[in-house]
Amino acid sequence: MKTGFKEYVLWIGSAIAIAALAIIFFTGHLEIYVLGVFVFGIIVTLGSLSVMAGCGHKEDERLKKIIAFSLMNSWVTGVTLLSTVLFLSYFNWLGPLSAIQAMSLTIAIMLLMFYCWYAYYSLKGDVE
Repeated sequence: MKTGFKEYVLWIGSAIAIAALAIIFFTGHLEIYVLGVFVFGIIVTLGSLSVMAGCGHKEDERLKKIIAFSLMNSWVTGVTLLSTVLFLSYFNWLGPLSAIQAMSLTIAIMLLMFYCWYAYYSLKGDVE
């Protein structure tokens, strides 16, 4: 599948959101400017996903299917990975996490899993 401008905007928006989440995770506290950068990244990401999925335009069923399956699989994979984090935390193998760190880790894992699945299905060309 050919990579277009909308996909670059999607990846850039997500990179901004994930970078902000990394700052939140590693500092352990929330600053208003980092939160603003995160919200901007999420708005760009959701906006480009909306445009790519054909909201209000001629529909591309293959792209809609790739996005839907990527979102579905990211949820399942994300829950599995977060269950692993919970297991590791129970045995103290991960170290203590604050609530802010846990939330930023959850969002980052879900975003990263979406992009892994999106890249997989995009390279494959379609969902079978």
